Formats: sequence, C-alpha cells, structure tokens
Amino acid sequence: MRFLFLIPDLTKSPFFLWEYKLRLTPFRRFLPPPKMRTEKVWGGTLNIMRHCALARSLGADAYLATQSGSDTYGPVFGVASSPFVRWEDRRPDDICILPDIYTSQIDKIQGWVVAYQQVPSCVRNNFDHSRERVLVWTDSPHMLKVCQERYPGKDIPIVPNIVDNSIFPFIAQSQRRTGELMAFPRKGPEFIHQTMAAYHSNGGTYWKLNTVDGLPLSELADRFRAPQAFLASASVEGCALPPQEAMAAGIAVVGRDAGGANFYMRHNETALVANTPEAAAQSLCALEDSALRQRLSLAGHDYIQRYFPDREPSSFWRDVIADPRWNQN
Repeated sequence: MRFLFLIPDLTKSPFFLWEYKLRLTPFRRFLPPPKMRTEKVWGGTLNIMRHCALARSLGADAYLATQSGSDTYGPVFGVASSPFVRWEDRRPDDICILPDIYTSQIDKIQGWVVAYQQVPSCVRNNFDHSRERVLVWTDSPHMLKVCQERYPGKDIPIVPNIVDNSIFPFIAQSQRRTGELMAFPRKGPEFIHQTMAAYHSNGGTYWKLNTVDGLPLSELADRFRAPQAFLASASVEGCALPPQEAMAAGIAVVGRDAGGANFYMRHNETALVANTPEAAAQSLCALEDSALRQRLSLAGHDYIQRYFPDREPSSFWRDVIADPRWNQN
C-alpha cells in the first residue's frame, strides 16, 4: 500500500504560457492532450509536497507522482526530499491524493482516491463523487461549504495546512525593520495600490510598501524576516499559505480575509480584517501603534502554531495512515 501525491511537472519551457493561452482559443482542437505541467511552484503544490514528506516521516510509504516520474523541482527549500514515481505506474492498491486541478483523473482510478480541494475556482463536477472509494478533503471552513454544495452526501474533513516554523521562525516585532510592509502583487494588485493610495491620502507615512513576487522559496523565506506587517490582498484564496507563514514569523497581518478562506484572520484578535482599500488603509494607520502590532503578532503566532508539522498535521496523518479502510478488499 502506497500513498501517491499527484503534482504537475515543473517546466521551464519558454512555450508553456504560449501553449496555455492557445488552449483557451478554438485552436485547442489541433493540439495534443495537455501535459500535467506548471511553470511555478504554487502554494497548493508546496502544501502537497509538505504533506507527502510528513507522511513519510511518520512511516507511510509515500511518493510524489508526476507525469514524467522525474524530480523536475530539484531542491525545494524546507521540504524534505521525497521519491518520485510515474503517474501511469500507479498500482491498484495505491491511495491516490489528487489536487483539484486533476480531479478529472479520478474516474480512471479503481482503488481509493482523494480529491484534495484547495482552490474554490477549481472545484468541479468532473468525477463521480458518490463512489465509496472516492474521498474529498479540503482546507478551510469556506472551502468546506463550497465542497458540500458541490458534493452532497460526502463526509469532508478539513485537512490542516502545513506551516513550517523551521523555515519561518518567529522574530519579534522589535527586531524587525521599522515600517516595512510586505505584499504579494500577484494577488489583488489593485487592492494593494488603492490601499496605499488611501493610506497616504489619510496622511500615513509610517508604512513603506515592499512587494514580493517571483522569488525562489529560499529567498522568499529570507524576506519574511524583515517586515513588521503583511497586507493580505487576494479576493479569492486557495490554501493561502503566505498570511499563515507571516503569522508564524511574527508579522502582523492586515487585509482581506478572501471571503472567509483566510479563516485564521480573526478581526482584532489574530489580525485586522479589512476587505476594502479604505478599511485596510485605516487598519494600517492603527497598526502604527507598536502595542497593537505586538499584541496581534503574538496572538497570530499562538493561533497558527497548531499548523506546525508536529502538531495538527502529524495528528491528522497518524489517523490517516492507521485508517482500516485502506485494507478493505
């Protein structure tokens, strides 16, 4: 019995984006079937890689599965190396964990299979969810509601994301760079721009925006060591690792809760929830208060540590590995 975690091959092909855009046009009928590839290490993929590594550390026979069967990722900072197998070489008794982008593969699998739903826009009715050996996992109360509507009758657990505190160690506010605000422009760039415009129009001068995008994971971890605050700007989120990693690192989090996907952002408890640029600007003004930043950063860290690898994720995987269902004929 093996656990196979399906992820896309990582490609550096200069034609990847060109092919992706072409598949959105009528010319797609002239193209061969798409390969399971990506040009970026997405947060959902990173989370799956962490789960595979954790399952192996607890004694599971766990593998990362890709179309090529090769390790196209190389060293991924902070993720223990896991062996790779070809997706086509799976066995009838394998337990297959598929990300939401590949749930169309589920009906080809006879044994136990898990649809791991991390992104609301990718929750699709492209497989028979009523089969006994088809399970559905998700990652937040918001996603649970989406999945319950799409897959009625399923018992759907919320799987804890893995926030690696060895990569994002806690650093006190007093040791951080005064006034540095981090944001990811790939997620909600208009929200970031409008928030900062409103902040400056209100006379705000404390916060200096530092946007981060396209960095290798090792450099990204280094960048988390300096900011005092993180601006969560995405209107829609999947596993939403960056705000959680910010909390683990001791950064005060402010901004959108992504419609409830960022459920750990509890207003004035673990973060400041502000779903409009005007509200976010006012929250940034409030966060100029060092006492408030200190309180939120400590409370955020206290809350998010439940997702450190040796806590809820380890408890979850011990139960999964010991589940007697896998041995049913």
